Amino acid sequence: MAKVPVLNHVGLTVRDIDASLGFWRDQLGFRELGRGVVQWEHLDRIIGLAGTHIEWVELEMPGVAFLELFSYRHPPSAPLPAGGMNRPGSIHICLQVEGIDALVARLLAAGYQARSKEVVTIPCGAYVGYKCVYLLDPDGVTVELSERPHQDAATDPWH
Repeated sequence: MAKVPVLNHVGLTVRDIDASLGFWRDQLGFRELGRGVVQWEHLDRIIGLAGTHIEWVELEMPGVAFLELFSYRHPPSAPLPAGGMNRPGSIHICLQVEGIDALVARLLAAGYQARSKEVVTIPCGAYVGYKCVYLLDPDGVTVELSERPHQDAATDPWH
């Protein structure tokens, strides 16, 4: 049986590379690994679209994987319609952060929108004490920021 040993990357299609870099790189601190523009036939076959012309950026995500941003110069397309998280096909990316309140304040001050009305502290269940909030990147992708409660390293199950 085939197995999946590790997450390699998460790819997002964006309208504007620079606007997306303003969020992912400049606000969240993801390091830029590479950037370019491609028109490759083999990529067309992988994606299932002919004649693509793609601007791309790869950003280092903390941990294991990287974030790949694609902006299609060709073929043209329209953004997905806005909707709630209950729409099939909707995704969210969860980032574990430190200093969630200050980060959320900075993102809101920079003009990014939140789905959540406030940072919520989870009162029960497996994630009791975690603080979480849903925000939107420039293209409407939901980004969950999650902060673990302070724990002694000896008793923290994630260390």
